[in-house]
Amino acid sequence: MSDENTHMKLAMQLLLVTSLAAPAIAEETKYAPDAAELLLTDACKTAKRESKLVFVASGFKECGWCKILEKYHARPEVAQVLTNYYVLVKIDTKYMPDGTAVFSKLANPGAPSWVIITPDRKPIVDSYAEGENVGYPLEPKETDHYLKALKKASPKITDAQLKTLSAAIKQAAGKKEG
Repeated sequence: MSDENTHMKLAMQLLLVTSLAAPAIAEETKYAPDAAELLLTDACKTAKRESKLVFVASGFKECGWCKILEKYHARPEVAQVLTNYYVLVKIDTKYMPDGTAVFSKLANPGAPSWVIITPDRKPIVDSYAEGENVGYPLEPKETDHYLKALKKASPKITDAQLKTLSAAIKQAAGKKEG
């Protein structure tokens, strides 16, 4: 390969890398330095006013399981159940300048991880079962931990509601129930 071809190939690779990095750089700058703190403060105020808890998820936009968790929370049947008990908030631990610091005060950040807190920011339960982050609870023991966590945080959640959530976990991940 000639030097000219090598330089051309390197220039193309550099162009590709910088074009892929540009959206990430733009993403970083769109959050205020205290974006996560402000988001959590607002969620806690809303939760207090509505007599709810706060379900705080952590993650970032390139994380596949984080996207699936967002897709799960956006499902109408899931939102209908969860919004009865929780104010849902997502802290971006990659692009919010204070994201990791704010989430770390509540639980260990993961991609994704979650924690259910009181409006006074007292953690009740999180996504860590026996030291392992269940993040998106797709596997049976992960789903079991997630459903038990919801029941612990919100004892009034019904078995029918938990069954609805359990079914939606597999559907949001593109898996068939069974």
